[in-house]
Amino acid sequence: MGRRKKVFDFLLKGLKFNDTVMKLTNVPLIKQLGAKVMDAENINLTYIPIASQIEVPEGTALPSTVIERFIEKASHHVILYRCPCRTVRECQDFPRDFGCTFMGEGAREIDPEVGKHVSAEEALAHFRQACEMGLVSVVGKFKGDALALGVKDHRRLMTLCHCCPCCCISNGIHYAAPEFQRSIVKLEGVRVEVTEACNGCGRCVEACVFRQINLYDKRAVVGDECKGCGRCAMVCKKNAIRIYVDNPDYIQRCIERISALCEVT
Repeated sequence: MGRRKKVFDFLLKGLKFNDTVMKLTNVPLIKQLGAKVMDAENINLTYIPIASQIEVPEGTALPSTVIERFIEKASHHVILYRCPCRTVRECQDFPRDFGCTFMGEGAREIDPEVGKHVSAEEALAHFRQACEMGLVSVVGKFKGDALALGVKDHRRLMTLCHCCPCCCISNGIHYAAPEFQRSIVKLEGVRVEVTEACNGCGRCVEACVFRQINLYDKRAVVGDECKGCGRCAMVCKKNAIRIYVDNPDYIQRCIERISALCEVT
């Protein structure tokens, strides 16, 4: 086993303590030390809603186009052999061997023992399979991934995670300091709205990993820090939650923002 694979496996074990790490970001001294780590230069991630209920202006592409364009443009692609989070947490709902995708020149440095180096077509097929499975994708830059994978320049490595409730962000982000939560940037123009069809069942409250939905007078209310991931709409049996965008330029604006922080060519 290569040295980099051993380092990766060692760091993977640390995910068992993800909740504790998230809670520690609220400790004043650690919050101070972590401020530089948590700025946009090092972390900038965006959930891409895939719920079938999403509404976009006529003639406008769906949010998944953001990810597809990055995959098509990227110079290199790697799919991990397993999802670190699902593996460590022994996920029972989704395949543990369905791994994250990494793109850009930095991905060339990823140890072949850790992930499979694939074509753009294979990466696209992997992403579309994630959508069909009901996984929620998050794309952007996370310096921690570059460090774990042995990539020297984190600005040339783009992360594309396919998240389930076991995943590191999904599982513990609500414990983290607001500064860390703000490193997850909502997709431009996305809005989440609860309609009159809501019966206050509370399924969306349980599904929201950011704890941004609460029940008031037996009706769900979405908070200001909602990240627009779409999990709430996916679990609503009444189809009472709408996810929509009203700006046709939202995809290009999102691509420009992420591209300014992370290069994939």
